[in-house]
Amino acid sequence: MIRTLFAFGRAVRGRQHTALTLIAFACASVSGVALLLHAAGWLPMYFLVDVLAAPSLVLLLSLGAIARRINQPIFFNRLVVGLWGGLAATAAYDATRLVLWQVGVFRFDPFISHPIFGWLITGLPEQSFTAQLVGWSYHLWNGIGFAIMYTVVAGPAHWGFALLWALFLEFCWLTALPSVLEFRPNPELVALSVIGHAAYGLVLGLVARKFIRA
Repeated sequence: MIRTLFAFGRAVRGRQHTALTLIAFACASVSGVALLLHAAGWLPMYFLVDVLAAPSLVLLLSLGAIARRINQPIFFNRLVVGLWGGLAATAAYDATRLVLWQVGVFRFDPFISHPIFGWLITGLPEQSFTAQLVGWSYHLWNGIGFAIMYTVVAGPAHWGFALLWALFLEFCWLTALPSVLEFRPNPELVALSVIGHAAYGLVLGLVARKFIRA
């Protein structure tokens, strides 16, 4: 009888963990989905951002509180590490590209897309403070969201999987680039972007490997 109860409890916790993971993955994917749908010409980028950005972020935070309440420490740990691991990985992504640009290895401005994102979301001129602030906020939201998508699924997997995840994101980005930013990739842009995504994946993978408990 006791074994049956323990087995039932494990099954319930397993289903709870799966449900939390799927919901978190969906919430964290909103920024990327908005970009891809815009690139495909199905929905303007501002639509999904305006409609789903705030609810998805609130739900993500709520999932953390729910996980603590129903005793889901594994999910909570993965969610938290995804949050700050995403910050660290995005910082590495930006810092790597900034250094390569500033020292003259590449001449292409790695941050040219941020004000364009701000314009697509707000409709304001790219040079405006609001468009640039929103563009940078969207960039950070992307970095954290993609990290959470990875950590809630992969957990403490080998860092190489995070590198593959980052390169997959790079492929999606380059695919969406012509229709979103209205210019085609060139070798310099591709090289700079690949290096940046590699830095993102490496940092994310190392953080997840070290700090995710299970």
